[in-house]
Amino acid sequence: MFLNQLINPKPRIIILFIVFCVIISLSPLVLGDLDLIYSKSIFSPFFVLLLSLLIPSFHAIGLNNMIYEKNIIKKDNLVIGFVYLLLSVPFYNCLNYWIVSFFILFYINYLFDGYQKDFPLSQTFNASFIISLLSFIDPNILLLVPLIIISTINYDNMSWRVFLNIVIGLVIPYFFYYVYSEINQSAFFTPNIQLSNMPLVDYKNWSGIKVFWLLYVTLICLLSFAELFKWLYKKSIRSRKSFIIILFYFILTFVVGAYGDESPSFYYLISPLSIIVGNYFTYSKKRRLANGLFLILIISSMYYRCFIAI
Repeated sequence: MFLNQLINPKPRIIILFIVFCVIISLSPLVLGDLDLIYSKSIFSPFFVLLLSLLIPSFHAIGLNNMIYEKNIIKKDNLVIGFVYLLLSVPFYNCLNYWIVSFFILFYINYLFDGYQKDFPLSQTFNASFIISLLSFIDPNILLLVPLIIISTINYDNMSWRVFLNIVIGLVIPYFFYYVYSEINQSAFFTPNIQLSNMPLVDYKNWSGIKVFWLLYVTLICLLSFAELFKWLYKKSIRSRKSFIIILFYFILTFVVGAYGDESPSFYYLISPLSIIVGNYFTYSKKRRLANGLFLILIISSMYYRCFIAI
């Protein structure tokens, strides 16, 4: 079945992945207008369409490679990359979130690099520095700062020097911003985490396909979490500790999405969710069920993406 082809993929599967990325990006145009769907005040619709192809595709590949190279999921596969693209189908025009989420990959990679290091000073500094820079685009991303502390505690390398290192990494970008503001006599703005009062779920503009897709993705997520908790104790120490970080990553990104100003902030949730769901599709013992669920996910996601402009 198709899932088995994605595990230890051959070159033709990589070509298929590239074609799939193009189809995902272009599918909203089947029933919609380019200028309307990909309209942005700064960039042209065609340029936004191009970025909708490139950024999520590179993100999917980078996330897939990071999880494999860190031995979090030991089977060489492209499952996570495909799952990432399928779960991101509702987010077709959220340029800021694409950029921030892509650079969060580097942040998470530095957290994973702290494994078996007594004093992960460079790793924690780089991670906090990246989050501080990204907060200039989306201040709510500072809610991911506790993940740095959680990872150091999880890897048993927390100390006062590491904590001080985290603070320095967070402060330095704003220190240079303050100096720049003083030199140019411009206003200095501190990061303002904005917690929205909008409801977590807005049913007003929900179509039937959207309800079906969300319920189906929820079902797959529940199966994936159950599979993870069932077999987590059998994973290697590094994989087990890494999945603990991923679980907290999921929780914190859910908080960012739930209290963000815009619903597209849930886009940050796709990365940790793709890892957990990808783990289920890779290791599930019930291969027929996993293949059937994956096939339905592909069909429903493509259908949803095509009708997203209606």
